[in-house]
Amino acid sequence: MSTGETVIVAVDESAGSAVAWAAHTAALHHAPLHLLRVLEITPDQGLGLGTTITTQDYDQLEEHGTWLLQTAAQAASEAAPGLTVTTELTTGAVVPTLLERTHAARMLVGGARGGGTLRRALLGSVSSVLARRAHCPFVVVRDGVPLPPDLPTRPILVGVDGTRISEPAIRAALEEASVRGVAVIALHAEGASDDPEMDALDDYVLAESLAGWQERYPSVRIDRETTHDTPERSLLEVSSGTQLLVVGTRGRGGFASKVFGSTSQSLLLSVQTPIMIAPTP
Repeated sequence: MSTGETVIVAVDESAGSAVAWAAHTAALHHAPLHLLRVLEITPDQGLGLGTTITTQDYDQLEEHGTWLLQTAAQAASEAAPGLTVTTELTTGAVVPTLLERTHAARMLVGGARGGGTLRRALLGSVSSVLARRAHCPFVVVRDGVPLPPDLPTRPILVGVDGTRISEPAIRAALEEASVRGVAVIALHAEGASDDPEMDALDDYVLAESLAGWQERYPSVRIDRETTHDTPERSLLEVSSGTQLLVVGTRGRGGFASKVFGSTSQSLLLSVQTPIMIAPTP
């Protein structure tokens, strides 16, 4: 996992709420904020399949990208006065460029909109790849979702499956809870069961997964929850009362395969709360 300090925002038309969230988070971590706009020039970029980008077309795209960055920088400064904010407009393939930047970032933050082609394109190709392959935590913040007044006081939710995949997620959740002064809800979900022995096993798995973490973060209250619903439904339900959902990824089996197998798109499309994907080294 990256050990960098800078919080990076992938700036596009859906990054409004992401910029504000990232600015607030960077300020809490005493970290600089870097706003990055990647221009991916393709033959059909706004011109129709098979056509060629002209100099004028590129100038317009560059002008639009510059405007997006300026708007984002202003929003970041308003959200966190005094924060160090830098901007960058670069040309290249979006996913490889962003993945490369995650090697030296504290976290990468991206936006997501409601329905429509843009949402499907972002969450279907860019965000899903970044969620699986980023070297630092990747956060998706849905744009346009009303933020309740009590959001800063809400706990942080982390999904725990009892494997090493959960460890970076637990660490990330506790780190964020520590700087925000809130509690963590550690949730273990294994599906339906009527076996009392399985209930006891679930409690044991959760306790073992959290062993030692309280000592590392003594100021953070950790609330433990187990459920026999599916991980996806459990996380969706509980996350509605939290300020951030944190899950792990990479590896095979366990929580990661459930989340980033059949339910990955559903979580990224459905969760209204900001969701952080913490990679396994």
